[in-house]
Amino acid sequence: MCGRYASTARRTDLPEQFQVDDDKADELKEPDYNVAPTKFAPVVIARPPAGGPKGADAVRQLRLFKWGLLPDLPVCTVHRWG
Repeated sequence: MCGRYASTARRTDLPEQFQVDDDKADELKEPDYNVAPTKFAPVVIARPPAGGPKGADAVRQLRLFKWGLLPDLPVCTVHRWG
């Protein structure tokens, strides 16, 4: 499995489509038809505003996160033979 996908949405459509309150994905310009691991991809997150009152409602933000898959490997790879 390579972990790639296509992001066909136009940059200008994302905030309206996902009802985003805070858009911080300025670097994203065009759709990316080959989003591979280690590339940055648009993500919508919902969390309370920084520095806001405790228990405040979540705000939707559009951000760029690094896409990737983490393998399910054990922490220690040393084998003991008894």
